[in-house]
Amino acid sequence: MKSTTPIRDLTAAARAGLSGNWGKTIGVMVVYLILLTGVSLIPVAGPAMQFVFSAPMVVGMTTYLLATVRKQYNPFSLLFSGFNCFGTSLCTALLVLIILFAWMVPFVVSIVLVKVFVHPDPAVFPPLTMLALEAILILSAVFFMILLQMRYSLALYVVADDPAVRAREAVRRSVGLMKGNYWRLGLLWLRFIGWQILCILTLGVGFIWLAPYFMAATTAFYDDLTRSKQTTGLKLAKYMGGL
Repeated sequence: MKSTTPIRDLTAAARAGLSGNWGKTIGVMVVYLILLTGVSLIPVAGPAMQFVFSAPMVVGMTTYLLATVRKQYNPFSLLFSGFNCFGTSLCTALLVLIILFAWMVPFVVSIVLVKVFVHPDPAVFPPLTMLALEAILILSAVFFMILLQMRYSLALYVVADDPAVRAREAVRRSVGLMKGNYWRLGLLWLRFIGWQILCILTLGVGFIWLAPYFMAATTAFYDDLTRSKQTTGLKLAKYMGGL
């Protein structure tokens, strides 16, 4: 369901939800980052452990932000609520990773084939032409990966919003919610570029405030899509009831 809510209204909803919750939200994010960083420092198994625990932690963080944006009860303990659906969280993250990897294979193969089979003779293929061809393939891959990440970016939001959902269904819902909304999500993320530059100029200190704002805005985007879909469903039900 394509939403028509202005981007400024989504960021306003994020600020409204964070109003009175800035300190607690920053604290939640700091604990979240400390825990994931600490897990990653475990010898040998650190990176794998970080991936395993990051999925339920992301779900927990998202659950907290959903409650915050919706102005519901949002205790600090929501950060760990993702462990109540640990299996679904991990399976959803793994499924998305596998899908992204599968889509990347054709681009990697194309780049390798260009390297191996395109004639290296400068008289046939000038060096600049080769560089341009490789650059086009790489940029195409990057652009396509951004679209794919958008396509599946809401899967863990679905798990946070509906812990009873299965991994495959969470991915399917993410695809359905994003249909017709890629450009809007892109515009929402682009809206923060100026703030990100300012945060870099503050030697990263500004990210303490920007990170919660950015994540809350993306959460407001998801919340808006689900409410738009529910509204459409209610309208259709009323229409069908009148037949």
